[in-house]
Amino acid sequence: MALRMAVVVLPAVLMAVLGSVALGSPPGLTDLQQTDRTWDCEPYVPIAGNYQHCAPPGKPSVADLLAGETDAPSLELRVFDFTTGKFAGMESLLRADLYHGQSCSQDGQSEWGLLELPVPYRACHRFETGNPPF
Repeated sequence: MALRMAVVVLPAVLMAVLGSVALGSPPGLTDLQQTDRTWDCEPYVPIAGNYQHCAPPGKPSVADLLAGETDAPSLELRVFDFTTGKFAGMESLLRADLYHGQSCSQDGQSEWGLLELPVPYRACHRFETGNPPF
């Protein structure tokens, strides 16, 4: 009986897994739409130019930061072009009291920039610079 189950069930499971890998992302979805299915991309407004910022599942988001609902030491965000939904790169946010001159190759600057938001964080942008997203 166990052998029969292995012969029937294992190939079916294997076909389902391989089929989903072969299909990849559903057609017609932008990078942002695909990420937004599991990541927290709120608030849905362009920030720092024309960019949407998304936080990993279970981590504080930009919305949490703006609402004062987190004082996390740092946040790692995926950044997308707000208009096209295309992946632009990564952004790291570091609480200002933890910044001690750490370097960041961003937009031709050597230090982390102060956010133009009412929150005490500095940002390291790894997009629009030609630097690879990390």
